[in-house]
Amino acid sequence: METMDSGVQPKLIRDLQVRADYGQIYIYSAASFDDDPQVSLDALEDARGSRRFVGTAGAGGFIDLLTPGQWNWKTPVRIEVFPAEPKGDTDEWEHEVDVDLDVPDGRLWFEPAGGSGNAVETKVPAGEYRVRVSGRGFAALGRAGAEGSDSYRLRLWARTTDAPAALRKFWSGWENYR
Repeated sequence: METMDSGVQPKLIRDLQVRADYGQIYIYSAASFDDDPQVSLDALEDARGSRRFVGTAGAGGFIDLLTPGQWNWKTPVRIEVFPAEPKGDTDEWEHEVDVDLDVPDGRLWFEPAGGSGNAVETKVPAGEYRVRVSGRGFAALGRAGAEGSDSYRLRLWARTTDAPAALRKFWSGWENYR
């Protein structure tokens, strides 16, 4: 059981711009993801089937983040790494999910689905993490495009045990997702 420490401050903050395409952003560590195309299909099915719209697959090394818009070439993503679970701020976000992610080599990649652009790499301390994926600024499904106002934050903290993915807050716009 993870505990929340409200006084914990991030030890690393990084702001990125990544590409979203086909309504998805792949987030992974190449060291724990073997580039098997079935992994991305499994993560997509997990995202849709669970109705979390954040799916995992590949033994903790791959996340498929679904986005309301079909594409956005300049999607803002903030990475925050904490020594312990951070204080919750769910009210500031429209959708929020906790998942496990392993980053054994300290290199985290963000890639648009469909091979439509270069992956963006960032470095974080190597480790096994619990990740809180938060999103906001959502427009109607399929309407965002390059001028989309959606943005995301990933808060990472070390985990000692594996835990199932957990939906913390649901954006009602996902109800129209087919």
